[in-house]
Amino acid sequence: MILQLQRLTQAAEKAGSTVRDTARSDLRKAFAELFRVEDLVAALLHVAVVIVLAFLGYRIVKIITRRLVLREIAEHDPLVKRQRKQRIETMAGLMNNVAATIIITLAVLTSLNYLNVPIASLLASVGVAGLAISFGAQSLVKDIISGAFILVEGQYGIGDVVTIDNTTGLVEKITLRTTVLRDTYGTEHTIPNGQITKVSNLTKSWSRAVVDVTVAYAADADRTLALLRDVAGKLAADPEWGQLLLGEPEVPGIESLGDGTMVIRVMVKTLPLKQWDVARELRRRIKGRFEEEGVALPTPTVTFFWGQGQMPPALDAAGAFSLGASSAEPGR
Repeated sequence: MILQLQRLTQAAEKAGSTVRDTARSDLRKAFAELFRVEDLVAALLHVAVVIVLAFLGYRIVKIITRRLVLREIAEHDPLVKRQRKQRIETMAGLMNNVAATIIITLAVLTSLNYLNVPIASLLASVGVAGLAISFGAQSLVKDIISGAFILVEGQYGIGDVVTIDNTTGLVEKITLRTTVLRDTYGTEHTIPNGQITKVSNLTKSWSRAVVDVTVAYAADADRTLALLRDVAGKLAADPEWGQLLLGEPEVPGIESLGDGTMVIRVMVKTLPLKQWDVARELRRRIKGRFEEEGVALPTPTVTFFWGQGQMPPALDAAGAFSLGASSAEPGR
């Protein structure tokens, strides 16, 4: 009986060792088939080809969009021409972003397929993860939807100067998610489209240069108005500056009356982005003409009133009544 048990135990051990050896052998064969050098080299070559094709595809898209942007627009009206060019630049930037996303996604999926990665199960896992993430990505969805409306409605485009949430700058880039502004100091501001509630476009279709001129009450109002109209008219007749204007300058009259000064406004309609240049030139010409004509400009004055017997002795001894910019009068 004992001998029989020993024989059975030895047979079981031999069978177990045989099974283990068989499993190890099968596992080695599987790993050898999975990581065969020839197959691995072939897969890496396919991946390299996919990467090169993806790069070439993106370069082709960039070349096409660049040609669209650089193409001359057959339009004589400068405003319509600028609007069309601006629209093309904006859509070209969007096309580049969309093309890059599509090409990268296809390249990654194709490369994983060549590396024998189960794409179907991977996509299923990504779908489940995306569903979970989507609940926390509501702001991203809002940004994309808002960006789509901005592009479709043409609220602003690349090259416009806009004010968004008290931030003013030149629009450098627009994507479905963000708008990038560059302000006067060169600072770049990235604003999510979903947070944009109000946009003030300073260069939509046309602009306006507004110059407020402050003169003293001593100046003759009618003569000053005539001088300003003459200066603005000569600016419009100038061959260099006249081509930046879209109409005759306006000098409506006295805008406001202040403490010892009056403000006269000069307005002129200009091409987009040219209002600041025109305003600077107007100020330069107005200052020079006022100096030639002797128009009284406001100067700061200070008046001191002293009560009876309250003037400081030092000022009384120094002759404070005769100060040029100041006057001291005893109270009565």
